[in-house]
Amino acid sequence: MACLLPFVLFAILVVSAFSPAYYVHGIISCIETERIALLSIKAGMWSNHHHHHNNNSKSFLSSWTGHDCCNWRGASCNHETGHIIKLDLQYPYNYDPFNSDQILASKLNSSLIQLHHLRHLDLSMINFSDSPIPDFIGSLANLEYLNLSNAEFSGILPHTFGNLSCLRYLDLSFNDFLQANDLHWLSGMTFLHYLDLSGVDLSNVHGWLHSINMLSSLLVLKLSYAGLQTGGIHDTTLLHHHLNFTSLLVLDLSWNYFFNITLLQWLFNLNSLVHLDLSNCALHGKLPVTIGNLSSLRVLSLSKNQFDGMTPESLGNLGSLEKLDLSLNEFNGSIPESLSNLTNLVYFDLFYSQVQGLMPASIGDPRNLQYLDLSWNMISGPIPESFGNLTLLQHLDLSLNMFTGAIPESFGNLTLLQHLGLSVNMFTGAIPESFGNLTLLQHLELSSNMFIGVIPESFGYLTLLQYLDLSQNMISGAIPESFGNLTLLQHFGGDGNNISGKLPETIGNLVHLQFLTLFQNMIVGELPGSIGKLTSLTVLYLSMNNISGILPKSMGNLCKLQRLDLSSNLIKGEIDDIVNGLSNCPENYIRNSFVSEDTDHGMSYLNLANNRFNGRVPESIGRLANLGTLLLQENSFVGTLAEHHFANLTDLQWMDFSYNLLQLNVTNDWVPPFMLILS
Repeated sequence: MACLLPFVLFAILVVSAFSPAYYVHGIISCIETERIALLSIKAGMWSNHHHHHNNNSKSFLSSWTGHDCCNWRGASCNHETGHIIKLDLQYPYNYDPFNSDQILASKLNSSLIQLHHLRHLDLSMINFSDSPIPDFIGSLANLEYLNLSNAEFSGILPHTFGNLSCLRYLDLSFNDFLQANDLHWLSGMTFLHYLDLSGVDLSNVHGWLHSINMLSSLLVLKLSYAGLQTGGIHDTTLLHHHLNFTSLLVLDLSWNYFFNITLLQWLFNLNSLVHLDLSNCALHGKLPVTIGNLSSLRVLSLSKNQFDGMTPESLGNLGSLEKLDLSLNEFNGSIPESLSNLTNLVYFDLFYSQVQGLMPASIGDPRNLQYLDLSWNMISGPIPESFGNLTLLQHLDLSLNMFTGAIPESFGNLTLLQHLGLSVNMFTGAIPESFGNLTLLQHLELSSNMFIGVIPESFGYLTLLQYLDLSQNMISGAIPESFGNLTLLQHFGGDGNNISGKLPETIGNLVHLQFLTLFQNMIVGELPGSIGKLTSLTVLYLSMNNISGILPKSMGNLCKLQRLDLSSNLIKGEIDDIVNGLSNCPENYIRNSFVSEDTDHGMSYLNLANNRFNGRVPESIGRLANLGTLLLQENSFVGTLAEHHFANLTDLQWMDFSYNLLQLNVTNDWVPPFMLILS
């Protein structure tokens, strides 16, 4: 049946004139047979059952009452004939595609075929509970729009789809085990503009490209995660001189494994393409120079392949490009100078692509860049001063390269940065004071370099910072008092430096801190009493410093601590306060296995070795029921260890009390509740 021919429309109008209908103020509002069909459809839908997602909200189809079905939610009528022409039943609430069971199961009623004039049908994100797509959908010959995505359909695609010759939009993506044995049914859809079969199993379809090539009107083609046959993409019998879908704007073939093939030349005849995604396709070989022919491209993703060789200078011809993802490949050349031409580029990812050589000074030319990831490569030499021109950058990761030299002061111009990764390089010099300008930073990694000098006082301006890693450098001086301004900080790594002085009292302001590692430094003095305010702490490593004095009583408040290492310091006094405090925490006297299988509560590692602690080991240590490691050696503890000290330590694997003045006093028939690992 031809689509929208004038005489067909005329016939519909004539027939409608004699169909039973309801009138509102003299206007046709609903066809009675279609109203009854809608009520039958409603009876099978999730919304007709108890709505458990939000008991306070009205049921999605609660408006489906009365006679005026043209005003029912999700339904639209032709204002002249009264026929239903649009039915949108897409699940309207927050949807988790990995937890479709949150939606009650639905069943599609065959009364749908009574809606002969339907042009638009959306049943996406409904849970049809692995039922097959009903054949009768193929009877809706006037359909122009059909969306059955994320609807938990399964089984073989019905060949009756071949009757839908008026379709312009077809989305069957990401259902549950949908399969197709062929795509011949596509051949009649000559008006099709949009086709998404992502997630449909097409592994049994031979010559799939031949079938797609019949669709000369196609603008969008998405076939990701489809198990496409390698042979299909090599189908050149029609493509060499007869490529029909040359108007294509979007092509997504990602996550199909075309093993052992190179990038196909016919792709570069699609001069209208604005979006090309071939990521994770197991493609190999060199990127051809002809990639520069796709001058309309705005998005190019070739990540997770095995492309090698140099990245071609012709990439610089893609002047409209906004997103370029070449990550996870095997390139061995340097970053091409021609990338300076990509003045519209917003996103550039070269992560883990074996890129080497120097960073070109022209890297500062694409001034619209917001995301730049060059991490896990072999780029060497200094960072050009021109980096400071990229003032729109929000994410910059240069970690795990071989950069040398000092960080340019111009980095202080990157005031929109939220993520900055510079770790595992060979940077030298001081951390620039201008980093204090980066007031939107949430994540800052500077670890494993050769930074010297002090932590800049200006770090106190980074009040949005949540993650800070300065570990394994040569940073000296005390932690500045201004650190207390970083009240959102959750992770602070500063181990393996030359940090000296006392921990500032203001460290107690970091109430969200979960991870604090400052081991292997030169910190001196007593721990501040304010450390007991860090009630979110799960990991505290302060070993191998020169910390002295007694432990603050407030440390017994740190109930979320799972790992505490204060070994190899000069701390003295008794440990009753901290052990008694921790043993009274529910996290510690309830074993993990009784709390939840997926939680990790309770102190599992306690290392106080090689200090000057004295006094008795409190019996309450036996209530730390999750302890796996307990190290108290090389102190001055005295007294007796009895069965009570070990009463609940069923997880203990490693224990050392040596080089103290302790005696073990247990009965001859005592059986330890733990089994140690002997080394």
